[in-house]
Amino acid sequence: MVDTSEDVSARKCGCEKCRPTKKKPVRYRFNFLKNMNLRQGNYEAITSMPYLAQKYGEKRAENISRFVKCIHKQINSGVNRISDLQVNSLLPWTRVRLFLLLVTLSQKGGSDYWIQAGVEVRDSPKPPKIKEKEPSKPMETQQELPYGTLIEEIMRQNINENFKESEHDENYVFSSIWANFMEGLINHFLEKVIIPNSEKKVCQQLYKPMMKIISLYNEYNDLMEKSERNGFLPANEEPPSELAGAGESENSSENNKLQTAQRLLWQARQDIPKTISKELTLLSEMYATLSADEQDFELDEFVCSAEEYIELEYLPSLIEVLFANCGTANFWKTMIVLEPFFYYIEEVADEDSSSIQDESSKPDPRVVTLEKICQVAAEQDWI
Repeated sequence: MVDTSEDVSARKCGCEKCRPTKKKPVRYRFNFLKNMNLRQGNYEAITSMPYLAQKYGEKRAENISRFVKCIHKQINSGVNRISDLQVNSLLPWTRVRLFLLLVTLSQKGGSDYWIQAGVEVRDSPKPPKIKEKEPSKPMETQQELPYGTLIEEIMRQNINENFKESEHDENYVFSSIWANFMEGLINHFLEKVIIPNSEKKVCQQLYKPMMKIISLYNEYNDLMEKSERNGFLPANEEPPSELAGAGESENSSENNKLQTAQRLLWQARQDIPKTISKELTLLSEMYATLSADEQDFELDEFVCSAEEYIELEYLPSLIEVLFANCGTANFWKTMIVLEPFFYYIEEVADEDSSSIQDESSKPDPRVVTLEKICQVAAEQDWI
């Protein structure tokens, strides 16, 4: 094909009108409901709002739907951050570990787990199975290896560092993996949905009290600025000692008025900051108490609404979807995103290390409270 004179001149010209437009590359955006194979199971049906509302009622359905959307959002955003190159570069060991986690998860749950809810399978393992005595082996083979089986490594590194297959039966492993995954999903929902919603409600209640404190602080600053600008009483300066007694001054009536005003101003400088400090402390304490109460209430309400559904319907269907897509790039990406949920363990602060920390380095909780309320107020356009 021969270029025309117009094409040649357009390439030579550098203006915006003549410059050829470049096509922007279309970035692939993963969506769990659209890009995963859902045809072999009932995942799409059991997560739909009509199904949830009919089976669980509108209120419970809303809580469940928020949870499902939260998990979808986490999977979608996580998968979109993982490239095909990263998936193709996965070590065989990593693929085996991820697949084993899914297989282990599939061994527990559903109706079996719900029936055993009264049994303390989550916290205490069942007694180990009695094994038949094996023939004696040479001493070198009886020594404990520096590493165990794959399931031992997974349990030791992520759930129980003292785990030994000889001391725990299959039920302990399956229940631990299942319970940790459940806790991981619920904890994620707590962090992403319940806590922000609770903070929003509490900040809304404390917004007006906070604004009164800020208003008092601004008035105090204005008063100090005007008094210093007029030379009325410089900052950090106390009134003369002779002003302490009323009626003892020999100055004119104008001087008496000035001295009285100076005494009142000096007293205000002492009292108003104390009042503001007390109000800030009270505000911070109210925020901490109300936040904890609101979070506990919303978490209890969510668990009552959704725990049975998650165990009986959601997780079995999710497992079915993952198996149906096993081996695909989207499967490995999804498992990478979900893997941290298998290892949910609530972090406990080390008392020794926390006591060593310098108390002065910790931010003032009153300032933190003010910043949080202001942040939420800005996001919600209350200001």
